[in-house]
Amino acid sequence: MTVTFNKSLQDGKLTPTAGRIVIYQEFLEVSRGPSRDHNDILRSLASKYKLHKDSVISNAIRLYWDRRGDGIIVCPVRKLDEDMYYAREEYHSALIAAAIR
Repeated sequence: MTVTFNKSLQDGKLTPTAGRIVIYQEFLEVSRGPSRDHNDILRSLASKYKLHKDSVISNAIRLYWDRRGDGIIVCPVRKLDEDMYYAREEYHSALIAAAIR
């Protein structure tokens, strides 16, 4: 499965099949569908792995995602998310591909 990183998805224009991703260190939480917002997912990730909530909220990567053909489109929410994603692009792409099958 290929992971394509671009800026084609935006909040307010998400389709019913789109979702959100939060990555903090080696931890990842994925929402399927646009019903959960990033803040909900951030808190869920912190609680699930017993992480410090404020650190997760301040330092996690926030992304939108959707399926396109046989691959996944992943888009940053903020410029900071784009920078953090590209800093370890192969690692983040592999993490996302393993979580979304």
